[in-house]
Amino acid sequence: MVRSAAEAVRCTHAWFERNSGWAPPDPGTLAEWMADGVCRCPDECLVAPAEWCAHGLASWWLVLCTLDRPTGAPPLAPDQLVPRPDRLDPHRRPDYVAVMDAHHQALLAGDAGYLDPASGLFVQTARTLWDRGACCEQGCRHCPFVDR
Repeated sequence: MVRSAAEAVRCTHAWFERNSGWAPPDPGTLAEWMADGVCRCPDECLVAPAEWCAHGLASWWLVLCTLDRPTGAPPLAPDQLVPRPDRLDPHRRPDYVAVMDAHHQALLAGDAGYLDPASGLFVQTARTLWDRGACCEQGCRHCPFVDR
C-alpha cells in the first residue's frame, strides 16, 4: 500500500519501466483535467491532482510537477511539493487546483511564493521554506519539514 506522494512517484517510474516507457498527456488535456479538479494516472485511474490511485500510481500532474524545477535547482522530494491534507484539504477547498498551480508556477519561476487565489495572502513555496534549513513552527502550507 502506497502511503506518500514520494512513494507513489517511485512506484509510477517503476511501472513505466515495466510497461515500455511513458506517454504523458498533452498540456491541453492536463489543463482540462485540472480545470475539472481531477487527474488521471498512467493506468487511466481518476484521482485528485496531487494523489495516487489504489494501484499505487501517482497522478500525471504529480509526476510531471516533480520533474519540473528551475534551472540549476536541486529537486525536492515529491512529497515536499504537496501540502499536507491538514494544511490544505484537497476535498474541501474549491480552489485547491488553483493553489497547487500557483505553487508550481512560483517554483518554476524561482519565486519565493505566490498569492493565495482565495485570500490574496502571500504563501511561501516549499523551496523557499526548504532553503531556510529548518521548520519555523508556524504551520506553513508548504512546509517541507513536516512528517508525511
